[in-house]
Amino acid sequence: MRANRVLRATAVAGVAVTLAGCGSTVQMGPTAVGGAAAQGGLSAPTGAPAQPGLASTAPGGAVGGSGGAAPGAVTGPGSTGTTSSGVTSGGSTGATRSTSSTGVVADAPGVTADTIYMGVKYSSQSGSADKAIGASGAAPTYDFRDVMNAVINYANAHGGFAGRKLKPLYYDYNLSDPQDAQDQSACAYWTQDNKTFALPAEASDIMRACAEKAGGVSFGAGGAVQSTYQKSPHYVDVDSVRLDRLGPMTTNGLYKAGYFSGKLGFVTWDDPNYRFAYSHGYLPTLASHGITVTDSAFVKVPQTLDAVGEMSATMSSIVTKFRTDGIDHVIIQDGHAGVWAGTGLTLEFMDQAESQKYYPRYGQNASNSPGWSGLPSDQMDKAIAIMDSDYEPKDDQGWHANKQRELCWKIEADAGYPVSSSNVNDEGLAAQACDQVFFLQTNINRLKVITSDTFMQSVNGLGRIFPSALVYGTQFASGLHDGSAAVRQASYSAGCKCLTYSGAPYYP
Repeated sequence: MRANRVLRATAVAGVAVTLAGCGSTVQMGPTAVGGAAAQGGLSAPTGAPAQPGLASTAPGGAVGGSGGAAPGAVTGPGSTGTTSSGVTSGGSTGATRSTSSTGVVADAPGVTADTIYMGVKYSSQSGSADKAIGASGAAPTYDFRDVMNAVINYANAHGGFAGRKLKPLYYDYNLSDPQDAQDQSACAYWTQDNKTFALPAEASDIMRACAEKAGGVSFGAGGAVQSTYQKSPHYVDVDSVRLDRLGPMTTNGLYKAGYFSGKLGFVTWDDPNYRFAYSHGYLPTLASHGITVTDSAFVKVPQTLDAVGEMSATMSSIVTKFRTDGIDHVIIQDGHAGVWAGTGLTLEFMDQAESQKYYPRYGQNASNSPGWSGLPSDQMDKAIAIMDSDYEPKDDQGWHANKQRELCWKIEADAGYPVSSSNVNDEGLAAQACDQVFFLQTNINRLKVITSDTFMQSVNGLGRIFPSALVYGTQFASGLHDGSAAVRQASYSAGCKCLTYSGAPYYP
């Protein structure tokens, strides 16, 4: 449900691109290139059964969103933060068979005897883009490459990757050009100019297909539905809930909270996956509770930063119609789309509603970034949210601290990039970076033979054991590759400008 709040890019409201995010608008980091050493080490979780191609044992770890303890801090080598050159290899998928010093064999693209290559997208324009659309508070403090390098150095120094080191291949996305064209260029960079095992896919069918064709795996950031995973069997979204599963989770949670009354309006992206989630997730679940939607609106996805202005005008018309129709409850299914990493619909709708003195009661999930200071507090007043995000200390209210998040923040601080508790994108981007790297490490270190197929076999056996820095709890199985799984109810009060949580996280 984080469909993106920090990035669901995975950061909070903003534009651009990174790993993804829960309700985040900004997807990519600033411009500086860093190289401070990362600290400490993380052990992979235990508990998953051995499978073909998998090692019979795994290092110790912890379960679910409660996080796991890790060894003490140890200084690792510095990182240059520069774009890496690739490794040449043959075969139809670019794979060359190799064996590491620990005897783990690999037959996959972007994996040599001593290195595993991972594609990472960022944008040197993300900070300025956030300011341009009025979300300066969402601009991340650091270049995302520095944030990612800190975690990679940490993982390389403690546990490694089946006797290998992880090396990032960065690609700078230009936010002024259509994102589809940028995806095509990035695909060529990661699979033709270089060979890469793990590619970022986010909400991109192009990148998912790119990874499948190359014989690698891809990681997402929300915006997918069940058919997405069927078409791309080597695609995993570590911290998101697929949209058609998110609809019932949100609706049932809101119903349990007594949210529904009056007239209901619904807003989402004019995108096939978001439309499918509306018709096959939200509507059937609403109908099961005897609830109908008075009016719905689908907003064209802006593929460039210049198109955000057109989106604002469209949203103004939607708000006017909802207000005229007497709609007093609004659900906005937000998430990664085009240049938005998340929370774009929510930000635009609330800004337009504020200007028209229209104050409906919102039903939300993490894609809306509930409680974010960049949204009008009087708009959010009395909103009910069904949340899965746990990348801020305030998300621990009434429960316990997320130890995995605390470890992640320590890694960043020790590397010279302390996470600002007043910047949700700093928090979210750090957490996403940790989850992506350690998820890759956890599964790679369970393998006897590294291929895209054995990697997914390992994912299928994880169950609920992977500890996340970003969400309350994860769950993976065959047919379940969107990992976020535990939620809890929260309500917002404009009086204290805060969220109040009800009960502990639960698995719907």
